[in-house]
Amino acid sequence: MAYQFNLSYYYVTPENNEKLDIFSKASGDSRQTLIMQYVRGWLGRNRPYYTNLARLDFTKREIEASEWIDVVINQGFEGLPDYRSPIQDGDVPPNPLGHIVLLGVMDKQVINYIHLTKQNYILLKTAIYFDGSRIAQYLSKIIHEHLQRNWDALYAPQIKAENSNDWLKGEK
Repeated sequence: MAYQFNLSYYYVTPENNEKLDIFSKASGDSRQTLIMQYVRGWLGRNRPYYTNLARLDFTKREIEASEWIDVVINQGFEGLPDYRSPIQDGDVPPNPLGHIVLLGVMDKQVINYIHLTKQNYILLKTAIYFDGSRIAQYLSKIIHEHLQRNWDALYAPQIKAENSNDWLKGEK
């Protein structure tokens, strides 16, 4: 069963906004679908990190994993009991998005929701909680990281092939 993760908006640089437009037109995927794919990919690549944060959280709150999952799904982190054992310095490893700093001119883009599996829904909630940012900021970091890492290798060649048949000739 898919879980609807509600969002309001995200931010992108003008350059990334253009990249999203270009690839959306070329692929036929909506921006919502692209963003959903980026989030799923991010969580998949970083699943051990976020799973360990979830384990740390329910362990420090001294509740069972199944109870923790039910509360996070139905009430969010706000519904969880207080920590019974405080999280210490060094308990939380460095954030894999910690190197992403969004500065400068950003375009605000509206998005209503994305669909995620139960596990990804919980891990995204966990990621946002431990990042300490708002949903829009965290989502914006994922989008920025994804496009920075993948544009030249994955997307630009497809766009080039949309605009020219020379791509089969090979590099000289």
